[in-house]
Amino acid sequence: MEQDETYEFTFDIGGIKMMKGVIDYAIKVWPGSPARPELEQEFLLYIRDEINRCLMEHSFRHLNVDDK
Repeated sequence: MEQDETYEFTFDIGGIKMMKGVIDYAIKVWPGSPARPELEQEFLLYIRDEINRCLMEHSFRHLNVDDK
């Protein structure tokens, strides 16, 4: 992947959850190589992992340890 410039996006938790659905679907229906470049699948898997990290961090930050 090109590393010339970087960009940043900001999403609320609803946007992260929506993006998870889109990325999970894209991974599920990805037609494979050579129809699509292998780098595309690697990118989808990378984004999936980043989204999962965001969701886990959100869950951790919103734990209520007083609830029993």
